[in-house]
Amino acid sequence: MRGIFRYEQKETIIHSIDPRVKLIWVFSISTLTITAGVPWMLLAIFLSTLPFWAMLRPSKEKIKSIAFILFTMVFGFMISQSLFYYWGETPTFTIIPATFPVIGPITGGIHVYMEGAVYGFIQSFRFMASVSAALLLVATTHPSELIAGLVRFIRIGKRNFGFPNEIAFMVSSAVSFAPSMIEESLITINAMQVRGLKMKGITNKIIALKYLFFPLVINILRSGRQMAIAADSRAFRATKHRTYMNELKLGRADYIFLSYIIVFIGTGLYLSVIGYGGTVPGM
Repeated sequence: MRGIFRYEQKETIIHSIDPRVKLIWVFSISTLTITAGVPWMLLAIFLSTLPFWAMLRPSKEKIKSIAFILFTMVFGFMISQSLFYYWGETPTFTIIPATFPVIGPITGGIHVYMEGAVYGFIQSFRFMASVSAALLLVATTHPSELIAGLVRFIRIGKRNFGFPNEIAFMVSSAVSFAPSMIEESLITINAMQVRGLKMKGITNKIIALKYLFFPLVINILRSGRQMAIAADSRAFRATKHRTYMNELKLGRADYIFLSYIIVFIGTGLYLSVIGYGGTVPGM
């Protein structure tokens, strides 16, 4: 689980793609998940990310971690929509009737709708496609390349246009903090288990979370302070126009991938406009 947000240094085609092109691809996937509505389109958008994972050739541990995250996402959407389905008329069964004291009159009863569970399953593909594309971007793009792609997104003449250095640095830091948090939490849990903390049962796990919170927050603040000192020592924001050792240039593979993105998003938007877009209640 700790390596799911980490960059994997490999020699693959997807690694060689320009970070700006991969950012455009993630944006196009996220856009289509919003505009598409019918189930087969959402499924197709999610499945379109899988061939690029095959190019990456991730480890079995990473595949299991990603599958766990996606399964949890699907399960959470199905549970939430089955309980709070807006268009539900006939509940499959009732958990708390409307006549139940206190809770019943406030909530109007808590019911489970089978249509809501199916609707949640379909809508989960919106998020799974975006998450799959974003995780692939993180796994195949070095943090320095990600910053360079955000800052120098478009070059016009001799000037680069993109996000400010502070925003790019914040995005890269947030991505790198996720695996650090997971690793710090695992180290803290192992230390507590050595000292006799029991992790079996829900009650013991809740107690462990209470002991985990403060050490984790302190370590995050300490890491953030060290990162700020390192940035200041390297003259971060000292000059408005920075120079870079490696220039970003689009190659043949980048233009091919960019052409694929244009055709993909163009087709998706066209299908959304002619009647396959939006959210379909009751599906």
